[in-house]
Amino acid sequence: MKNFSFLLHDIKYLEPVHHLEFLSQAIYPHRHEYSILTTDVWLDQLLIHQYGTSLKARRDHLRYVHNIHRLGPIVMDERTNFVLFPLTSSAHRNAFWINLRTILRFSTPENERYQTRIHFSDGTFKDVLFDKKTCEKQYQKTLTVLDRMVKIREYPELYFNVKPTQ
Repeated sequence: MKNFSFLLHDIKYLEPVHHLEFLSQAIYPHRHEYSILTTDVWLDQLLIHQYGTSLKARRDHLRYVHNIHRLGPIVMDERTNFVLFPLTSSAHRNAFWINLRTILRFSTPENERYQTRIHFSDGTFKDVLFDKKTCEKQYQKTLTVLDRMVKIREYPELYFNVKPTQ
């Protein structure tokens, strides 16, 4: 079993697991991939190897440009809308991350054991213990950051004191 693998754009979510050998798993439409890395370290490895940046750099960008200081979405690739957003704090470097592209909606499950049901575009769902309002707030925050990043790329002179290149 390899300890690091690239996360692909069709990932639904990345979650911590309680297992003797693994700390996290990536859930895809037709497979699960386990890792000995925490979710945050897995994301950091991916950003370093595939995008030439780090999780810390992406978080610094969120603070500087978007004024987001906690639970910020991480834009992996804004050109393909590959954005992961956390539903939990990264205090233990093992947050629950969801891929923006795969979400349809959030609802309240019928059983009272869980607080929120996350519906995915492939017709599946995941019941979680996170508050529905928190999930929806994170979703909206992620959409706002992605929209702003695309606009900053297209019109940097409107966001920064930069003269357009000709």
